[in-house]
Amino acid sequence: MNWKSRWSEQHADADALKQQLETEGFNAYEWSGRPGGAYLDYIHTQDEVVCVLSGTADVKVADASGTIESGDRIDVPANTYHSITVTSKEPLVVLTGMRKT
Repeated sequence: MNWKSRWSEQHADADALKQQLETEGFNAYEWSGRPGGAYLDYIHTQDEVVCVLSGTADVKVADASGTIESGDRIDVPANTYHSITVTSKEPLVVLTGMRKT
């Protein structure tokens, strides 16, 4: 599964990224996870996108895992288990969205 890419190489800033996500059919909004926070094994019925604005985290999408940092984009297909554990000392700040139905 190819779930991780870079958004910062395609867009100059978060405003341009939000516009892009909305044209892709996502309801985009900013979300923040507290340092040390673990959001484990959750699932959504729509596709989800998560674009990291700041901070770092360990991520698992289905059976794949890795680390994310500022500039990374995660695409999580509908009905796929995924987890995020914030590893940075500052909050993980992301622009995220669920595909519009």
